[in-house]
Amino acid sequence: MNSIEETQQNNLTTGDIILRYGLVCGGFYILVIAILYMIDAALIFGAFAYIGLVGIFVISVLAAVKKKDSNGGLISYGESVTVSIASFSIGLTIYTLFMLLLYFVIDPSLIARMKSVQLAKMDQYMAKGSLTKEQYKAAADGIEKIDSKTILFYSIGGLLVFILLSMIVFLLTSIFIKKDSPFKNSPA
Repeated sequence: MNSIEETQQNNLTTGDIILRYGLVCGGFYILVIAILYMIDAALIFGAFAYIGLVGIFVISVLAAVKKKDSNGGLISYGESVTVSIASFSIGLTIYTLFMLLLYFVIDPSLIARMKSVQLAKMDQYMAKGSLTKEQYKAAADGIEKIDSKTILFYSIGGLLVFILLSMIVFLLTSIFIKKDSPFKNSPA
């Protein structure tokens, strides 16, 4: 029975791997955010939230490695990039939808909480002398103008920007993952 399961695992299509690892990426990022939210909702606005982002980068690279393993140890550069970026995109889209759900349905007071966290950080910068009064006022005015439309715009914009920026990471990591067939370029 074990050999049948192994055969099924090794014969995963590219689409299967992308979907599975994309769902894992999204689930992992949501889990990180949910834990941070339960500890203190203000944590999701800080550096700890990047744990999830780093995690989905790693999981997306592992998707390309899985594709390589399921393909007998061979994967082209382009296929490695495609598997990684597609898995990442699915995961990040799931995370973005969750965050929009969190902001608009689960906890609509989160926007006000985010503003207060940002204003508190601005107060710290002002106290250190890192900001002039004019800079502080301009930043505080911008923070106060944040509303649900702003959150929606930046969520969708952030999704697109992160997917584009992730391409650089996956172009680099795929250099080390790829392994072409030795017969690919040989004359017939």
